[in-house]
Amino acid sequence: MVHATSEVIGMPSAFVEIVRPFARLVPVVKKPERSPSFKLRLLYTMIGVIAYLLMMNVPLWGINVGRGYDIFWSLRVILASSRGTLAELGIGPIVTGGLILEILAGSKMINIDFSDPDDRRAFNEAMRGMSVLMIIFESSVYVMGGAYGALSPDKAFAVFLQLAVASAVILMLDEAIRYYGVGSGISLFILAGVAQQIFWALFWPFPARDGLPIGFFAALIAVLTGSGRIEEIFLRWNSPDLVGLIVTIFVFITIIYLESVRVEIPVEHVRFKYRMTYPIKLMYSSNIPVILAGALFANIMFFSQILWSQYPNNFFVSLLGSWKVEQAYQGSRPIPTGGLAYFTVPPQSLLASLQNSIRAIGYSLIMIVSCWMFSVMWTDVAGLDPRSIAEQLLASELKIPGIRASVNEVANYIAPYIYTAASLSGILIGVIAAVADCLGAFATGSGILLATSITVGLYQEIARRYIEEVPGTFRKLLFGRGF
Repeated sequence: MVHATSEVIGMPSAFVEIVRPFARLVPVVKKPERSPSFKLRLLYTMIGVIAYLLMMNVPLWGINVGRGYDIFWSLRVILASSRGTLAELGIGPIVTGGLILEILAGSKMINIDFSDPDDRRAFNEAMRGMSVLMIIFESSVYVMGGAYGALSPDKAFAVFLQLAVASAVILMLDEAIRYYGVGSGISLFILAGVAQQIFWALFWPFPARDGLPIGFFAALIAVLTGSGRIEEIFLRWNSPDLVGLIVTIFVFITIIYLESVRVEIPVEHVRFKYRMTYPIKLMYSSNIPVILAGALFANIMFFSQILWSQYPNNFFVSLLGSWKVEQAYQGSRPIPTGGLAYFTVPPQSLLASLQNSIRAIGYSLIMIVSCWMFSVMWTDVAGLDPRSIAEQLLASELKIPGIRASVNEVANYIAPYIYTAASLSGILIGVIAAVADCLGAFATGSGILLATSITVGLYQEIARRYIEEVPGTFRKLLFGRGF
């Protein structure tokens, strides 16, 4: 309870308290009283992913997918969404809700003490409440903004209801996998979407603008059977080509390597004096910065298109973004032609990047800076800051040799390592994602980066969950004393 006399936290707490009740509009998945077994976790994970894949293929009732505008066409992979289906909004509202709260907390516009369990609990509930608000907001604006063309009032309400309920189900699926499954629901949904996109990038048989099939291997087969010259598959205009395939493989290998790079800080047990190390990964913030950057770009595109459709001749609106519309496979596709939104959509091949070098450079800079900022912010918001880590070490009766066993002393010692890793993590992720995007990596560079880091993290968690169920004696025998 916050007292009215509190000058520092009165207003921020009021904002959090206003947002928190909206979390109850969507049923909360209850945390298990006992940790599910490893086999049950795998089963729940599989059920959750299959449910999401079904949602990505179940069309919305009452729309014609060929009408309207595909607002998020360039960010479908990051948002794990599918045009004209129950997963139209994907993870966008959930991530955007969290993004808003993180920006407010990171900029100190709301004062949250993340070392206080009550404050952290209130913040987590507020994040869920903000996600619910974004579900309602995006579902309504998506329908009214012409994403499916002109709809009658009854159909518009039906489509809004489908989008809102489906997004609420996605929110609950994410929580269910987080509590009862393996990994994060959001990460697994992205992974499933990337896998689907890579499959189509390799095998999609329908023709591209150059007359060859869109899929790389499909185009290669067409060329080998006499439908074109072999050099035509090396570089293509915004279609999967050999350069994109090489970049995809390179990103995959690079992320696997970077995930294994870490700094080992020596620690010892307070009572038993045996020594070990505490690892700080170079990729400290993992894939979170790219997801948040994707959500930021999606919202820039979203609001820019809404404002441009209403005020196309307004100078300040054009600073945010100006647009034109072109026909695509599924309806019309808005293309940014100026403003900030122009730099949120990368050229999608080497040829396109060479022709639009300013756009490629601008997109890369925005991606790198965004990932760096979100990486540092996420470190504090997610409880990965030096003080939280110091408290975890001391609670485990571990200390750093030569450093007094107090939270402040340990936190001051490890702070340079953590914030350096967080900064480098964000910058490296931004550079890799931007370069791969501009060179035409399959399923976008951001998608491949996310899929690889998610796969590595998933493998590590599966291994950890499995090891936890091995009896203690056999665990030491098989895996060593460290487990």
